[in-house]
Order: sequence, then C-alpha cells, then structure tokens
Amino acid sequence: MSAQKPMSVSLPVMAVAVETTMKRITFQGMLAVLLVLGGLAQESAVPRKRLTNEEVIRMVQLGLGEDVIVAKIRATNLANPSQLSFDTSVEGLKVLKAANVPDGVIRVMITPGPAQPTVITTGSAITLDSNLPPPEVGVYWKDGNSFVRIEGQALSQSKIGGKAGSMFTYGLRGLHWDAYLDGPTSTHLVKERRPVFYLYVPDGTGSSDYALMRLNRKGNRREFQVGSLAGIMGGGKAGIKRDKEVPFEAEHVGIRTYKVSLAEDLKPGEYAFFMATGEQVGATGGRGTGGAATGRIYDFSLQE
Repeated sequence: MSAQKPMSVSLPVMAVAVETTMKRITFQGMLAVLLVLGGLAQESAVPRKRLTNEEVIRMVQLGLGEDVIVAKIRATNLANPSQLSFDTSVEGLKVLKAANVPDGVIRVMITPGPAQPTVITTGSAITLDSNLPPPEVGVYWKDGNSFVRIEGQALSQSKIGGKAGSMFTYGLRGLHWDAYLDGPTSTHLVKERRPVFYLYVPDGTGSSDYALMRLNRKGNRREFQVGSLAGIMGGGKAGIKRDKEVPFEAEHVGIRTYKVSLAEDLKPGEYAFFMATGEQVGATGGRGTGGAATGRIYDFSLQE
C-alpha cells in the first residue's frame, strides 16, 4: 500500500485567499467607521437649546436669584460659547429692563466671561483688595476672613392686612400690604450679635436703597409691611414699617461696595435686607385697593 502524498497549495491560490481575506477585513473596518460617523451625524443633528434673552427672563420670572442666573450663563459659556444667543442691542436691553432682569445679569449677558477680581482705584492706579467681597451684586456677611453670601430672592408673595379693622370702622381705618417669606426661619444663619455686612449694589444704586428690618414670625412664615392705604379718602404709599427698621451706617469702601456697620447688637430673631426696585400702590373708589412695593429680599436668622 503506497503512502499518501501531502496536499500542496500553489502560490497563486494562496495569494487569492489572502487578498480575499484582506478585502473582507477592509470592508468590515470601513463599515464600522461609517456606522460611527453616522452616529455622530445623528447626534450633531439633534438641536441643542440655546440660552437666549427669553430664557433669562423666564428664570427671573421663576424667582431664581441673580447669582443662580449668572452661574448658569457662565457655565454655559464655559462649556460651549456658541450656545449663548443674547440680544444686547439697545432694543434688547429695553426688553430686559422691562422684564425686571437685574443689571448684574445683564452685565454678564454682555460679557459672559469669568468674574474678575475686585479692584479699587486710587487716582490712576488700580490695586487688588482681597478684603472686599466678590464683585457680584448681593449682600455678604463677613465671617472672620470669609465672605458668606446671603442669597436674595424676588419679592413675589404678599397679602392684604387690616381688612377686618377697615370693615368694622366703615373704611376709616386703612389697609396695609405685607410681604412674606415661607418658612419660620431663614436658612442663612448669622452667629454674631453685631455682624458686619457688605453690599455690592447694582449699577446706579447705593446703600440708601437698602433697608435692614426685623421680620414678624407668624406660623410657618415671616412677614413685613411693604405698602399701605389710608381710609376712605386716603391714598396709597409704598414703604416698609419704620418701627421694624434697624438703623445702620454704610461706608463706601470700593467700587459699588459698602461696608455696613450696626450701632448696637441685634436681638435673636429673623431679619432681612430689602432693596426696593419699584412701586405699585394706588386707590380705586372710596375704599381703595392697590398693590405694594417690589424688590429683592436677603434674609438671615440670628438665633439664641
């Protein structure tokens, strides 16, 4: 019985097999690349929502604080500047002001880059001052060497008081408008009886536009008066109740920056800085109805 000869493959056949295999690998690689590119194209085709004037106005109407809106704008600018689509023309600015968008927000809409360090000027020289709060509109408590920001909120909740008294005196006794904050105490706790505050004010305003007052705690909320109407023939006026106002001294220490010093210790309780931004008080008919002052509130609590 003869031995079986080993099978031999000719070089041309091997070359054809290798060429076929390489073509298959190349085709699979190209298919994978096309699938990846197709996925990227679909992803890029999904429209991303831009941050516009209308979005900023919506955030203001929701009652978000100025610092929150500024942080949103700067975060969007840092991630993808092309997602900002603000109209800061004269007409655009008029619409923003009519919607009560704070000047600090408008300023960041115009220049959405990161915040610059606080500077003070002396003649023609400009120097940095680390003893001042950051250049963001708001109220700050000086806790040792740190500045603690007190978050502000728009005045959006109010009620009419004194209706029963007005009814029983046939309208001779006036009505008053009380703004209120939800919750029996503030989330901002101040530990000193005579704290030092700093105000970084909006452009065009000063420390005289702010008032420090003690709030009345009623149930699960805190109240203060922001407007009043006199009796049958009286008119209306906006303004907080003066016997609840806490006097303070304000020293101008930097660009739009004031240091607030108290003349005496504060008693434990609920307090707030209030900055009025407008008035809407009127009378209709003999009995009188109307609105109240609008503004921003920076509340804090001083506990036992």
